[in-house]
Amino acid sequence: MHNKKILILSTGGTIAGKGKDILNSSKYKAGAIRAHALIEALPPMKASLYIEEIAQIDSIEMNASIWQQILESLLVNEKNFDGFVITHGTDTMEESSFAIDLLYQGEKPIIFVGAMRPSNAIGSDGIKNLCNAITLALSEKLQGVAVLMNDKIFNPKTIYKSHTYNLDTFKSRNGGEMGYVLDNEVRFFYLPQRHHLGFNHFQTMPQVEIVYIYAGIEDLPIWNYPIKGLVIAGCGAGNIPHIIKEKLRKLQAQGIQIIACTRGNEGFVLESEFIPSFGLNPAKARILLALCLQSYKTKKEIKDIFSLF
Repeated sequence: MHNKKILILSTGGTIAGKGKDILNSSKYKAGAIRAHALIEALPPMKASLYIEEIAQIDSIEMNASIWQQILESLLVNEKNFDGFVITHGTDTMEESSFAIDLLYQGEKPIIFVGAMRPSNAIGSDGIKNLCNAITLALSEKLQGVAVLMNDKIFNPKTIYKSHTYNLDTFKSRNGGEMGYVLDNEVRFFYLPQRHHLGFNHFQTMPQVEIVYIYAGIEDLPIWNYPIKGLVIAGCGAGNIPHIIKEKLRKLQAQGIQIIACTRGNEGFVLESEFIPSFGLNPAKARILLALCLQSYKTKKEIKDIFSLF
């Protein structure tokens, strides 16, 4: 049996961060160290590791252009590697993993991984997470995208960041994690259902904005650029005040597609005069709506696609 090959695509983030001293885990520079330094800190792994640096950023700077670079690298390299690990900051990891999951249609495991503490802090979680991610990328059961953090395996469709600093920040919306990695052993509780929706690039995604509903809201923001879609982070089960609904109806009549979400972390939006988000949170709904609009989907087609989530 050949030694398996894993390609690590690095984008920066806290996992590659560095603070001024070992006691500082909240103030640091993200993406301060290069991917080779992370690899050199690893114990011996049951794979040959290769590196491609995509970006060296704090993940709050993540965008569709970088997603496109990641996607292109996966497509170019998938025949030559057994799996992929993407090092990434935690702030937008749920969005990036979901975006790549929507477009990658291959069969190789793709693991997003990060850290909540910078590389030189006491108790840094980065190297342990990276070891586990490589172990998961060697799994013969997993196809497509997963997220590995704090020993847990997450579905990119349901993962969300729940805490600003805690190592156990990531949770799974409307259900538990997919599995666990412990002492180089992978245990799956379930494998994700994959949806091939026909999207194939991030290059011409139209502008979609998110509006957060709160008590006393009376107007929508004024945008200085044309928008094609809106995601409304509503209260409860996607509830929106009447004064805002009236304005949204006018925008909908102008051809702007509108998704009704909940601003909560759990539950669903199943019914709305607009398009219900079903199980997706606002950040992920924005990505999916932009891809639908890029492909000129009708309101009914968009609703059918969202109902899969």
